[in-house]
Amino acid sequence: MLSDILKKVQHLFRAGFEKVYIVSFEDCPMIPELEATPLLKCGKWYVSTGKEWICHSDLELPAFEWEFLQSLDVEIRETIHFEVSYLPFQ
Repeated sequence: MLSDILKKVQHLFRAGFEKVYIVSFEDCPMIPELEATPLLKCGKWYVSTGKEWICHSDLELPAFEWEFLQSLDVEIRETIHFEVSYLPFQ
């Protein structure tokens, strides 16, 4: 029930918000450099430094995760976490 209400509220506000993916490197031993990798093609990056990056992409989350993780070393892939959020249009 609560999740249904949350989905309805999100649907109402989507018109004024942009869906973004948050990539967390909190548990990652090293943080990749965006400029030096094919990660740029995943979408429009709002934040690409530090332990939490924010990206808007036309890809759905599973496709975005797959595309993102393919360009990274195997040993750090399991330490990266993804979540969905929304940013207001300006």
